[in-house]
Amino acid sequence: MAGGKQHTITALVQNEAGTINRLASLFRRRGFSLASFNAGDCEDPGFSRLTLVVNGDDVILTQCLKQLTKLIDVVECEDLTPEESVQRELALIRVEPTPENREAVYKIALEFMAKTPKATEKTVVVEISADIREVERLIETLKPFNVTEIVRTGVVAMRVE
Repeated sequence: MAGGKQHTITALVQNEAGTINRLASLFRRRGFSLASFNAGDCEDPGFSRLTLVVNGDDVILTQCLKQLTKLIDVVECEDLTPEESVQRELALIRVEPTPENREAVYKIALEFMAKTPKATEKTVVVEISADIREVERLIETLKPFNVTEIVRTGVVAMRVE
């Protein structure tokens, strides 16, 4: 696939059986590279809002948008630039620090404005909701403290008017 730029696309779709499958099939058939796919209910009953992060150049983006608008379930879709949108990802990071490093993990979480919703004698779960770069920075900062599991939601995005 030409180019490595990531494009964030949001789509409003009818919430019907098979909609997500049709979207996934479209991306598979066309060879579009999806970095992230997120779907959920939205403000309109009967509809869902999707956020897709697609890898590729501007030609790939244009093809992707054209193909999406052809699907009967898709009501609207648009490309969102970081400047005109808020983009966030939720990540849960399980860390197993040594007893001596436990306070350092809490301090790092605080510095990143992350939460620590659950801790046991052996583990601390760190929760962050931030842009992708900030999530990546937190993960890298926590690695020396024995990161044992990472769960990420993928990007959600909204246009800022």
